[in-house]
Amino acid sequence: MFNKFNFFNREVFSGRRRSGFGGRKQGRACPMRGKSLLDIPVGESAVIKRHFSGGAVRQRLLDLGFVPGRKIEVVRVATLGCPLELRVAGYCVTLRRTEAFQIEVEDER
Repeated sequence: MFNKFNFFNREVFSGRRRSGFGGRKQGRACPMRGKSLLDIPVGESAVIKRHFSGGAVRQRLLDLGFVPGRKIEVVRVATLGCPLELRVAGYCVTLRRTEAFQIEVEDER
């Protein structure tokens, strides 16, 4: 049965199911092997190992001082877990969880 809510649904017109629109892969796996920035408890510090972000987000993080080899400290986390306040290079920066997940860190030695 065709109704007005199915008008923009492509499955009605094509007769076959599609996995996604625009050919984008849904739910890509992150190639990260170690700990992300989200795994560091509040008050602890770590050293940035590498980034898995790309494009403008990666460039912005590098401009803010999130370079490999730099020490980073988790100052506090909001009630629902987003955003995170981090201290890097002597100043505090706030990041979203999605951006923090793309930064791989290792324990400070």
